[in-house]
Amino acid sequence: MKSINRQAGISFIVMLVLVGLFGYAIYIGIKLAPVYMEYFSIKSSIDSLADEMKTRNINKNQAKSLLSKRLDANYIRFEELKPSRDACDISKKDIFQFKRTKKDIVIGISYEKRVPMVANVDALLNFEHVKSVPIKQ
Repeated sequence: MKSINRQAGISFIVMLVLVGLFGYAIYIGIKLAPVYMEYFSIKSSIDSLADEMKTRNINKNQAKSLLSKRLDANYIRFEELKPSRDACDISKKDIFQFKRTKKDIVIGISYEKRVPMVANVDALLNFEHVKSVPIKQ
């Protein structure tokens, strides 16, 4: 009787497909990582501005100037950020949000980044971070 040999393991083609998928996932990670690092830098700048606003009385222009200086220190140009089209609370012209109510001051930022991926395919990322600062009575 002849014994039938069964294949064990994966074929070369399946291995190439898996390497291609992992390579593409790494490529996407490399393209998107700087954008997310920029967002976390902006988020920490907003948070530190909110902490400073707890001790000082700051108007909108001063807050925007302070935020711009913090972003410049992290090599982020405030003018290069594009307003998010999905921003419902703020004006479409400005990415910076500053609202003063009776109880608190709301500061935040809402912007979008477009990252070219492959050929005519882009990744569109929307970022928003809002921080509320209670007003001292």
